[in-house]
Amino acid sequence: MLIPAMVVFLLTFAVPMILVGRLSLFASDYATTKFVGMQNYVTAIFDHYYVKSYENAFWFVLMIAPSIVIFAYTLSSVLSNYNKKTQSIARFVVYIPGLTSGIIMGLLWAWLLLRQGLINQILSVFNIQAIPFLSEQWPARISIAVISVISSIGGMVILFSASMHSISKELQDASMIDGANRRQYKKFIVRPMMLPTILLALLLNIVGIMQMWETIFVLTEGGGPEGSTASPVYEIFLTAFRFGKAGLAAAKGIILMFVIAGILVIKNRVEKWVK
Repeated sequence: MLIPAMVVFLLTFAVPMILVGRLSLFASDYATTKFVGMQNYVTAIFDHYYVKSYENAFWFVLMIAPSIVIFAYTLSSVLSNYNKKTQSIARFVVYIPGLTSGIIMGLLWAWLLLRQGLINQILSVFNIQAIPFLSEQWPARISIAVISVISSIGGMVILFSASMHSISKELQDASMIDGANRRQYKKFIVRPMMLPTILLALLLNIVGIMQMWETIFVLTEGGGPEGSTASPVYEIFLTAFRFGKAGLAAAKGIILMFVIAGILVIKNRVEKWVK
């Protein structure tokens, strides 16, 4: 019974990882291949733009991950006060941006945020100076962060709502018998029981931030301005397909895998500590 899952695992993860690991030991430009050992890893560690992509990811994590978790948790908590039909409609509405592909979302936001975009055209009507949403470092980072929050919050609302509904109704009844009001029930019972889900949501968002690609590709020129919006995965994409350095890109991908594995270990340690 394990064989189908093992075959899928081997074909979609184990074999590609072995091939990528092998490729990372070669200087390859798709036409020629030369064995260089660990040189690609050394080059990646000292690559200014690759290191900067992790700095970008750090700022994106601070802006995006807490915002998504706070908004999604709050909205899920508010929706739990309404009937099932209202909850279903609300969850569908907030999930609509998540159904749209990243490329389409990027094109839509480009239409809104470019210097000649709709927002700046409206501002010009009132003689307000155009806002450099995508042409300066922090406005560009904030713009990418806002788009990511809007695109991702729907999935987190569904995750939190499902987790809240999984809490036994008997716990609420028992707390009410003991004299707890609804606010106290959510604070002292629901919130502690939701902590593993909150940590999982933070992990998923951090990993998603590391892997942001479509929106950055559409809205910025090479992760600009000056590489201030490039995520690690987007920087790997540039290395592989714009600069044609497949071996170096593979090494950067392996490094990213270990970074994400480290984040997972930290999450598990934190989860054990809070228990």
